[in-house]
Amino acid sequence: MDKKSEKIVVLNEKKKGRINKNVADNPLCEGFEYTKLTRDVNGFSLNFEHLKNYGEKNRYAISVLRKIKNKTYIYNYFVKNEELSKFFKCYFDGKIEGEIIEVEKLDPENLA
Repeated sequence: MDKKSEKIVVLNEKKKGRINKNVADNPLCEGFEYTKLTRDVNGFSLNFEHLKNYGEKNRYAISVLRKIKNKTYIYNYFVKNEELSKFFKCYFDGKIEGEIIEVEKLDPENLA
């Protein structure tokens, strides 16, 4: 969707009163777009401890593309939430070589 179409959709949503009031408008930080949530999808205040516990159970599949002796490989690293910083430090320090092509959040096990 181009920028003009996005603006039209936003204007139409405003007219219809469907703007999500739980999202604060903070478009950039250090050059990255983001949204700041103030409430959950049901309109309730966010529970810090609940979300922290949820986050601790998350795992990520990080796919790294490598070319070795004219052969192409994808290395999939499975990283626990608390080890993300360690993984990225290894990556940026050059201990893990290649190009990150995907980061996928895996659902926590036994989430009911």
